[in-house]
Amino acid sequence: MNLDQFNPFKNLIDNIFSFPESFLRLIQEKLNGAGTLVAQGININAWLSPVGLLGPTWVTVVKSILLGSSIVLTIWICKRIFALYMEFKQGVKWW
Repeated sequence: MNLDQFNPFKNLIDNIFSFPESFLRLIQEKLNGAGTLVAQGININAWLSPVGLLGPTWVTVVKSILLGSSIVLTIWICKRIFALYMEFKQGVKWW
């Protein structure tokens, strides 16, 4: 005899948390699938083929510019996230 079927609170809690749990599992599956796609990387030489006609020096210059802007963009995003965190922290402290 299974005692879980006679416990109404356990069944209620299971029913309440079944949707968020399945939603989180779906998100986890999608992120794992995206991770394999990102791990392949991007072939930047295909995008820079018109620049490649100018010579290897120009390809290096364009790659350096792209890398530098990626680093600056990443740092800017991190700063904005930290500023948002500090605003949230101040709001909670005020409340």
